[in-house]
Amino acid sequence: MLYIDFRNKLSEFGIFSTVDIKKYFPDFDHRRLSEWQDKEYIIKIRNSWYCFPEYTRNENSHLLTANLIHIPSYISLETALSWYQIVPEGAFSITSVTTNKPRHYETPLGDYFYNTIRPSLFFGYIFIEFDVDSGSRSFSNIINTRHIKIADIEKTILDFFYLNHHYNTEYDIRELRFNPIVLRDDLNKDKFYKYLDIFRSTALEKRIKLMFNVYL
Repeated sequence: MLYIDFRNKLSEFGIFSTVDIKKYFPDFDHRRLSEWQDKEYIIKIRNSWYCFPEYTRNENSHLLTANLIHIPSYISLETALSWYQIVPEGAFSITSVTTNKPRHYETPLGDYFYNTIRPSLFFGYIFIEFDVDSGSRSFSNIINTRHIKIADIEKTILDFFYLNHHYNTEYDIRELRFNPIVLRDDLNKDKFYKYLDIFRSTALEKRIKLMFNVYL
């Protein structure tokens, strides 16, 4: 098989799996993957997942990767707090939640952490379109648009305090340096409290009350 044929078929994916390869090339010889890795034509991310080198330079490609290499999952916690500019720092690793066991993957694209929540709490995420070619957010219906699954702002905050039990004082929560303007202007309180009821956690309710006392 010629690499150019392989690339022409799979470039629209950006990141692709051996399952994707089989759909287009049922008789594909997997020895080609090692050969093309050695030539730096493709990059192995983990197990059966690969990408083309230019994909790693695309803005937010690491977020799409997080969704795909561990299913089911969505971006949340520190990464989503940074995405919504609730915290001033950028996220150096990618944090997600999953209904599976906790996982940590070290990859050429960065470190990926997956925290476990129960299935009844796997909700409250949105889909952001991602243009594989440019790496920018896009709202067009072109073939190479994929979707990043990320918690909405309300679920991001609840996931964070639900899974980080140690934020139990106003001092601890103040040290997080949340952006009060974002909380005031962007947080839908009706939706937030509906979500909070689903958690059925008195401890979480106490932490949320402290957060509002500090920032609002």
